[in-house]
Formats: sequence, C-alpha cells, structure tokens
Amino acid sequence: MRSILLALAIGLAVACGCERPLPPETDPAQGRAALKTVLDTWASGGSPGDLKKASPAIIAYDPDWEAGQRLKKYEIDSTDRRMGVDLLVKVTLSLGGPGAKATDKQVNFTVAIGKETVVLRQQ
Repeated sequence: MRSILLALAIGLAVACGCERPLPPETDPAQGRAALKTVLDTWASGGSPGDLKKASPAIIAYDPDWEAGQRLKKYEIDSTDRRMGVDLLVKVTLSLGGPGAKATDKQVNFTVAIGKETVVLRQQ
C-alpha cells in the first residue's frame, strides 16, 4: 500500500511540474531596443557592468567585449527570428583596437525580456 501511495505522489509531483506556462515571447521592438542599448554601450566604451546598473538593468554577454575588443560599428539585420520565446537577431560587428584595422564578423544575439532583460551572443 505504501509503495502505491508513494508512486501516486511521485506521479502527481511530476505531472504538476509539467503544467508551468512558458514565458511570453520577447516583443521584437523591445528586444531590438535592448540589443541596440547593449551595442551602443559597447561602442561608446562602456562595460557590461554599466548595463547592470542602468534602469532597467540589462544582463549582457559577448566574448569579444569581455576580451577587451572595441566595437567600432555595428549593423543589426532587419530580419527577426525566434529561439523558443526569445528573439534571435543577426548582427554584423566591426571590431578593432585603436589604430588597428577593423575586423568584421557576423554573429547572432538572443534577447530575452521577462523578469530580467538578457542579451547574449551565441557561440
């Protein structure tokens, strides 16, 4: 009898965990605005820490930014795509240090807006 009750309790716990609704899809206009804020901050010499202190705060990650690369300019592709409920945006980055020749690369950023705003470059 105990094993039946235990199995029933485990089954109910698992079933209840499956009923969580997905978060809402990231609005494309808001997502693009958050991405632009991140890229403008990088291009102006700011840091991801500056974005965490902003209002509203944005959590941002880009490995080139973390490595100290300078963003000289960028171009955000006009096509919106999805990765689940997140916005997926292609961006052309022009990177380089002072006096160095710019290197262009195309990358993808995911943008999620929910309890927190998160902008992450995909590897």
